[in-house]
Amino acid sequence: MPDSTDLVIGFPRESSVGDRRTLLTPAVACVLAEAGFEVLAEPGLGAGVFCDDAELTAQGVRFAAPDEVWAAPLVLRYKSVNPNELSRLRPGQSIGALFHAEGDPALLAALTDSGVTAYSYEFLEEDGRFPMAAPGGEIAGIQSILYGAQALQTVEGGRGVLLAEVAGAVTPQVVVIGCGTVGAAAARTAAALGARVTVLARSQDSASRYLPDAPAGVRVAVNTPELRSRVLAEADLVVGAILISTFDTPPMITETDLRGMKAGAVIVDATCGYGEGYLPTAGTVQQPGDAPRVTQGVLHVKLDALPALVPVTTTAAYTTNAAPYLVRLARVALSGVSDAAIKTARIAQGGRLVHPVCRQHALFYGVPA
Repeated sequence: MPDSTDLVIGFPRESSVGDRRTLLTPAVACVLAEAGFEVLAEPGLGAGVFCDDAELTAQGVRFAAPDEVWAAPLVLRYKSVNPNELSRLRPGQSIGALFHAEGDPALLAALTDSGVTAYSYEFLEEDGRFPMAAPGGEIAGIQSILYGAQALQTVEGGRGVLLAEVAGAVTPQVVVIGCGTVGAAAARTAAALGARVTVLARSQDSASRYLPDAPAGVRVAVNTPELRSRVLAEADLVVGAILISTFDTPPMITETDLRGMKAGAVIVDATCGYGEGYLPTAGTVQQPGDAPRVTQGVLHVKLDALPALVPVTTTAAYTTNAAPYLVRLARVALSGVSDAAIKTARIAQGGRLVHPVCRQHALFYGVPA
């Protein structure tokens, strides 16, 4: 059995500028304590979601200076550490976070240099699903429709369409590319507002799996160039919700496609792939508050931090879902328990990248894997 001093989990404060989310809530602290782990945290960790230190103390959390927290055998964060922060860790420690490291060559290099064992929550796969990515994906899908609805208004330069069913007005048309967690949430939200929604699925199998859950009236079809061209020409709002969007993903919408779309239509890239990805006309990632980017008369919104804009909701949804997986991760990292699902989230170990997606991107960047 491991010594009790080895069953310590450290929760440093988040470092992403403007991000108020936290992974450590009273409910998470309670679950970890009941599983036999000691929880250390930096003071003020939950202030961004109106959780004060006293609430965490009541669940057994001990507050400590940053150096002590970072020295814990297992360090857990909500979002990725920046590359420089990894220098605070030593070989043999473990760390978990939503790394999304495959798009960050500096972070990939820092992971190999640090020698730590790193787990990236979004890769955790069990029963064919990615459960730790689901809450953020659902919120991103909902937010993509809300942002699209805002961009369609004339104040943003849009075509002046209200994304809702209004008696006497033409029903707005929404196209969602992808039917995973993000796409399903976007389609559900658009349909609830009264839009006519078409969901384009990657394959017939994908379409068949999604169809039983599709809202009434939503059209579900396989994504082919011919169909995509037709529905884009009719669309007021298009949401890109493809899970995998990397350097080698073929573009779904080109400037030629844009020329066939309505003036002032809106495209929201809800998943923001690396490189040009599947929506090259959207350009680089924007910051919240930026005006939509206009290409060929079509407005583009490309935000990769949609869930961060609603930190209270996101923290509650994410941690409720994540708590049992955090216990399982801690048992693997600190007690040596074997867990196949947790293993799927491991991206680095002993100075090597071990996840195939990270290794593929490291090769592209020329980063030693």
